[in-house]
Amino acid sequence: MQPRLVTYTGRFVNPLALRVEDISIEDIAHSLSLCNRFNGHSVSPISVAQHSVFVSWMCDDPKQGLLHDGAEAYLGDITKWLKHSEVMAGYREAEERAQRVVFEAFGCSEVMSESVKRADDFMVRAEAELGFPGVDFFAGISDRYPRMSQKEYSAIQHWRFVDWRQAKQMFLRRFEELTK
Repeated sequence: MQPRLVTYTGRFVNPLALRVEDISIEDIAHSLSLCNRFNGHSVSPISVAQHSVFVSWMCDDPKQGLLHDGAEAYLGDITKWLKHSEVMAGYREAEERAQRVVFEAFGCSEVMSESVKRADDFMVRAEAELGFPGVDFFAGISDRYPRMSQKEYSAIQHWRFVDWRQAKQMFLRRFEELTK
């Protein structure tokens, strides 16, 4: 049986063989707004959609920043530390292929910019500190996850927990701003 996913907008897609015509910003916004960071274990839900909006505010390529986790709308999210384990190599390959298609669909470079990577790493730290108060989340690994620059501080000071509907609207508004 071929892998199949029915999207929010009613598309039937093979998430392991995505095509540009399979991609919809509405599907991405809806799915990422319902997908929680940290596998849903933070004190309040933090959606991938909200995370992506904040990454887009902090990086030099805001459209790529907004869409940097777009593949997760089709494959789901897996926590960073599990995703980068040896046994998840096949998932990482599928995610890289799907992410390239998402970037292509919206005219972004297929290569993730260093600015987007840095903003993403920063948001992991910020969200972990907000989502797990009092927990030394980065014990032994904190060097990879940077402290805030002034640009990042300016963006994160507006952060608060939002529900999925608000996250979806934030994502769609940001996309509209970036594609006018």
